[in-house]
Amino acid sequence: MPRYLIDPDPGLALRDLSSAMGTRILSEGLALMNEIGLEAFTFKKLAERMGSTEVTVYHYFANKQRLLQYYFQVYWLWLATHCKQEGRNLADPLERLQGDIKAICGIWPENARANRFDPDDLRALVINEGSKSFLHKNVDSDNELKLFKPYKDLCAHIAGEVKACSPRAKHARSFATTLVEMAHSLEFAMHHLPALTELSEKKDRKQLAAYLIDLANRYVAQK
Repeated sequence: MPRYLIDPDPGLALRDLSSAMGTRILSEGLALMNEIGLEAFTFKKLAERMGSTEVTVYHYFANKQRLLQYYFQVYWLWLATHCKQEGRNLADPLERLQGDIKAICGIWPENARANRFDPDDLRALVINEGSKSFLHKNVDSDNELKLFKPYKDLCAHIAGEVKACSPRAKHARSFATTLVEMAHSLEFAMHHLPALTELSEKKDRKQLAAYLIDLANRYVAQK
């Protein structure tokens, strides 16, 4: 079972999350956010779900934006670690890149765990609420705090594999970011905006991965 120790930025939380209450807030918070979405989610609703108080939740997180960003950091950190670990014994950079693409498309062992979370639950949150972690007025100050570093590190890793496949690639980082974005935005379209993609017919992650792998193969084959 792929299990990796993931350490999100400790500045996202106000106190240690390893306590029973911290663990419960994280678990119930993820489930509730996935159920009702970020706009409807409040710490009051989370507290009611837990049979606790709103003040207790605020002892752990300053606001729901920081809680959302915590989940996102866990997801991107886990995904980057998974990609690196799965590719460490592969000598062929194209094989590593193809493996990375499968991973960013959500193809991993069913029993994989991201700390205490099921990565499928984290992926669902990223797909449905992803842009809300940075499409806000405080994005620049959050960026200065390096809150998006795990996402950038994953894109940088994939860009490195693209360059390893095609050393003369001029826009490896842009292409890597495009792959990561498409792996998530196209899955959203498959389920909610089906006219945007032919992948909506089967709604299959393997088909999504095959599409992006073919795109990557064509990109790195360019001279």
